[in-house]
Amino acid sequence: MYNNSVLVGNWSEERLKNEYEFMLFLRKRDRRELLLQKSRNLFSNLLKERPLAISGAIVLYGYNVQLVASDMPAKMNASGKPQYGLAMSTLVRERQVDYMQNICDGCLMTLSPITTPCCRNTFVIISAQDESLYGVKMNYGDEFLLRAENYGDPKAAPLYVRYTPAGTPEPADRMPIRLSATKDSNCRFTTMPLLPCDRLEGLGSPVKTGARLIIKNCVADKSLCVMNQHWMQTFFGPEYGVTCRNYVDIHKRYTAENIFTMVSDVATKSKD
Repeated sequence: MYNNSVLVGNWSEERLKNEYEFMLFLRKRDRRELLLQKSRNLFSNLLKERPLAISGAIVLYGYNVQLVASDMPAKMNASGKPQYGLAMSTLVRERQVDYMQNICDGCLMTLSPITTPCCRNTFVIISAQDESLYGVKMNYGDEFLLRAENYGDPKAAPLYVRYTPAGTPEPADRMPIRLSATKDSNCRFTTMPLLPCDRLEGLGSPVKTGARLIIKNCVADKSLCVMNQHWMQTFFGPEYGVTCRNYVDIHKRYTAENIFTMVSDVATKSKD
């Protein structure tokens, strides 16, 4: 009976091929180059919990924050009631796992139902006027930057959330917000109170953590928003896209797609 132990014709070639593939597997395993190992390393780097520093009831420069679309349904709880809140997060796609184990220049931004503070959904809020400010209150109308923290490689160049305006008509599903090593005007954002009656008086007052507000890109003068209201499948599960666009009703009021909160401490985050 012919089998791999019979060194005749193709049987010998098959045995040598199996031995080569096994040795190749062992070498990749030792070098941690297997796709399973890379995937585990990626999840470990991007989803490792990073507790938010307690900054009190006011958003402070230099502290970590989360940008949460607080009025958008995220999932259903055990009782069947919808839970709200989508955190803006960095996305590494399936095809990028082979050569990316951390966040890097060009990573897309999405809105994820995973709101536990971790590397991919926390950002350092920095004043656009003076980046050295730390512990200073951020006010409505101030321009700020969102810097992503690469915990897997602390020596890596800083990355900023950047919106790229379209120079020509664009597809509705284009995702223009990415991490970028280029720090320019497109990285600048500002906030304003949600209610029109509070905008004039609220300008210049401190931004409270957990307050529902509007976040605008300073160059495009468009509001950060949930994109298309359709789930898309990603390497981290179903998520929404995020872009800058104004969603208003017939009374010129911003709808749930544009409403965000800045979360900078767990106590505020856990409030219903």
